[in-house]
Amino acid sequence: MHLKLLALLTCLLCCIGGRTESSEELIRLEAEMLKYISYDDRDTFNKVTNQLKDASKKAGDERMFYTAWGNQAIYEATHKDYPKAMGIVSYIMDDAKKNGSVFGEYAAMHAKAVVLLQEQDYSAAERAFLDAVDFRHKHFPNESAGEDLQELMKIANHRKDGPAGVRFARQILAEPNVAPIHKGRALYRLSQMAMNKNDVEEFNRIYAEMMELKKTDGIGTLRPLLEVNYHIINGNFEEALRLTDDLNDEERAERRAVIYHRMGDNEQAYKSMQLYKRICDSITLVSHGNVVASCYVQMNNERMKLEQTLLEQQNHRLRSRLYLALGACVILVLILIIFHRHKTINQLLNDIKKLNSDKNDSERRLEEITMLSMYDSQVALPLTSPLHPNNLCHRLTTAMQKSCRRGVTIVFMSDLGDDFVLKTNREAMEKLLRLLLDNAVRFTRKGTVTLKCSDSGKNILFSVSDTSPHLDTSAKKHDMHDDQSARVNSISMSLNICHSISRLLQGHIWLDNEYAAGNRFCFEVPKDPQDAGK
Repeated sequence: MHLKLLALLTCLLCCIGGRTESSEELIRLEAEMLKYISYDDRDTFNKVTNQLKDASKKAGDERMFYTAWGNQAIYEATHKDYPKAMGIVSYIMDDAKKNGSVFGEYAAMHAKAVVLLQEQDYSAAERAFLDAVDFRHKHFPNESAGEDLQELMKIANHRKDGPAGVRFARQILAEPNVAPIHKGRALYRLSQMAMNKNDVEEFNRIYAEMMELKKTDGIGTLRPLLEVNYHIINGNFEEALRLTDDLNDEERAERRAVIYHRMGDNEQAYKSMQLYKRICDSITLVSHGNVVASCYVQMNNERMKLEQTLLEQQNHRLRSRLYLALGACVILVLILIIFHRHKTINQLLNDIKKLNSDKNDSERRLEEITMLSMYDSQVALPLTSPLHPNNLCHRLTTAMQKSCRRGVTIVFMSDLGDDFVLKTNREAMEKLLRLLLDNAVRFTRKGTVTLKCSDSGKNILFSVSDTSPHLDTSAKKHDMHDDQSARVNSISMSLNICHSISRLLQGHIWLDNEYAAGNRFCFEVPKDPQDAGK
């Protein structure tokens, strides 16, 4: 009886061992393939990948076979041979249809979308990933399309389309059996949205969920920037500043600008924002490099998981063989170690202060600091946009009327024809006029704000007049090309911005001292920048 039992266990050992060794070989080859996908050694990569395809076909693993084949297309795309990559995608699709492999068709669709993304054809890549998501939902309803939705989230972030990025992040979290790495990235995107909205409760909920995810996932789903944001939004500014040392140069400068602003130190905030702008201007990585790097990071994370799985399987096989070699009964010992959470999230050290009446002014000042840094750092702007001054001024005065106090009227006057065209930079011109109008509307409690434009020879003269209290004469200076004259005014920041913009538009801006009914700012810009200075 004992001999029969031992023979049965020995037979079971052989079966389990054979299946385990086959599975381990596939995992080993897949990990090796993902390792070489970031190398320039094409021959070694294709050799390993073809071995994986042969082993997958022998094991009857259809998914691994087409996934490996798809990675050959992705390899060519990451090394900028896009025609060859698309050729491989076509072969995969033809083979999948010929053999009736639904997963093979999906693998071809996914690989095509990745190739288009590497090629930086973002519109086509977005359509391809959406098609892949729909195909996966249709044919594999119980599986997650998180990998494709994650790429759609990246494309939305690249386009700075915040609502789309949030939408795709929420779709990832709603997917069945979503992978932890995809869930972590989706939660991180939603934490950014909560941070931007200053929603403390929502941010802390997401942060706690990501902490739990990190414990179970174990491969760094928690980014250093999240820790910094956690302390910023909860008012722990000193700790947030300390943790910025762990960020890269770009993130460190941008986060410190936010921290100093919230601490009320706008001088330091301005310096940090200037540094952030210089760092952004000095970045030389092209978009393709960023996309490729993102792809390599994802592949490397998958390889680490495979190597970890492989190690666990090898240890399990050794334990099983030891038990069976002794002729003992297979005893499955489940050791459940329950970790009670002995730490909880510390109570906030300081209660979040209620927003006071100065919040809007404070937020506006940070925006102005950013704007001033942007225009100060530029040497020139393209001055080729055709602009109808009357059309722009009508639109601005109509839009600003709703911001006026009760009893204040905003009007527009012009001696130009509606068909008159000015060559300038449309965005900068609109920003300058909007700042002057906003300044007049904010300080005018009764009376009229008047925007006027007229022909002054080679130039077009714009003026914004209001009936607000006269500025202190000691703070006035006729020519506002001197930075110091603007900075001594109570509204110096917005006027500094106007000065910077006027310089870029080859124009001239000043405060009209002769206007006695209130305050009047005048701005002159050449009709044709090419004639300026002649």
